[in-house]
Amino acid sequence: MQKILLLLIIVFMASCGSDNVYKKYKEFDNVSWNRFDIIEFEFPVKKNEPYDFFFLLRHHTYFPFSFIDINITIYTPDGERRSRDYHYNLKTNKLEWMGKGMGELWDIELPIRKKMIFNESGNCKILVENKMSKVETPGIMEVGIKVNKSSNK
Repeated sequence: MQKILLLLIIVFMASCGSDNVYKKYKEFDNVSWNRFDIIEFEFPVKKNEPYDFFFLLRHHTYFPFSFIDINITIYTPDGERRSRDYHYNLKTNKLEWMGKGMGELWDIELPIRKKMIFNESGNCKILVENKMSKVETPGIMEVGIKVNKSSNK
């Protein structure tokens, strides 16, 4: 009976996370993101499958801004390059941090692109560039990328 229960739990847990294709963070040792430190992520994608992309940010409460400006460039397996600047608000109108907080740490998941389809299978590369006005952006602990298979809903 215990073996069957354990097997059911494993199957349930595997099916819950089945839409997640890729999730990775880049940690900053000094809790600061240098403007010239361009972060690169690479992962496999399949032809004609839709994917949702998210920017992940982990920051400290003392992050001195209510927003973050970044550029995200996506290189597809067939050589296409898509680049766009993003301005993400990190605080509500009441100046409260958005996302999930635990003590002085905050995690926020921000949409990049929904239902992106690739013409070829292969590796997709994403570059994330800090576009804030100062050379150092203090309070940034980690940045990351999350990729999910799009649902057909």
